[in-house]
Amino acid sequence: MIGIHCCGKSVMLELIERELTEFGVSPTQFVSINFEDMNFIWDTIQKQQIVFHPEIAPTGRIDYQKFFASKRKKPFILVFDRNIFSSLLKFCERGCLKSKEEVQLVGLIMTWAELNDSGISAGLAVKERASQLKSQEEGLIEIQKFQEIIDAYPGQMWLRVAEGQITEIPPITYSQKQAQNITVDYSDSGDHYDMAVASLLHAVRLYRNHTTKPVDKVLEFYKWMCKHLLISEYLLVYVTMLFTEQANIKAPKHANSNDIHRIIAGCENQAWDIAYLTNWSTLYANTEEYDEEFLFATNDILLKRIFVQKNAPNGLNGLLYRVFPKKDYNYLLDCIEDIMKSRVKPDFGENHHLYFQKLIEEEIQQLTIEC
Repeated sequence: MIGIHCCGKSVMLELIERELTEFGVSPTQFVSINFEDMNFIWDTIQKQQIVFHPEIAPTGRIDYQKFFASKRKKPFILVFDRNIFSSLLKFCERGCLKSKEEVQLVGLIMTWAELNDSGISAGLAVKERASQLKSQEEGLIEIQKFQEIIDAYPGQMWLRVAEGQITEIPPITYSQKQAQNITVDYSDSGDHYDMAVASLLHAVRLYRNHTTKPVDKVLEFYKWMCKHLLISEYLLVYVTMLFTEQANIKAPKHANSNDIHRIIAGCENQAWDIAYLTNWSTLYANTEEYDEEFLFATNDILLKRIFVQKNAPNGLNGLLYRVFPKKDYNYLLDCIEDIMKSRVKPDFGENHHLYFQKLIEEEIQQLTIEC
């Protein structure tokens, strides 16, 4: 709607909204926002670096031109990580959270998705918990909770939360019903998670070895991955940064413990961080197969660091060049080239899970001996 200043545009929009409401359109479908509010949402999203995509937002700062060019072609789906999803569930159930920053983050990401008409996917976040509990029922209950949140709260409320105008909202009483017509098995962690667990167990073995040089650790891990698994640049970026002691890169919890059960638990927990990235990468890498473009939302420092380094110019190769002396870098490239020339892709057989579990058990046995 276009018109001169003070000609009644806003009043006309309010009348249209009222009329649509009288015809049964839910008030939750309306968001009234001025340019100052919109600028605040976009500026804060950019400052906090929450939304990622290898081309549109490789550093967590969205390229406006690429974003809106992509949006004209297909809609966006924003994939939540578990931390953001858990904050959303708790906030809506309790009506408040202890951390004001956590509250504002929830309001910010929900408002940004609403403003850009972006769908939200909580599937991976739900799968993380449901697979840990080995319960499809729990997964379906969480999906239903998410649907009830979307239906219950208006976009205008999320805007007020994002701007800090309110820190409490009316709590929702979840139905505790299971979502219907769902074909995904949320209790199955999947191949990406299994591969990440095996990889992190092997990485911990190398990490605990204080006599081997970082360059040799990276090379040994690369050989092991080529022999047993699909090649994952995200995992290779992570172990490279871990072995070279880059800032904000931590080993899995309890990596130096002598308790094998604590080591396993730490690897299993961190495997989900890697699994988010590798699962999501199958969506954006094959974008032509989907009707939507998939973005990823996280505020996890480790996930951000891995993603940014992997999607920086020259990717893994660029990282190796930055963290190793030229001699070690050239040595690594020569060895990797030789490995790839003779590499035979591993055969996982008909039962992938069985293959990965056997590999995981082998790594656990070696760690047990070394502990």
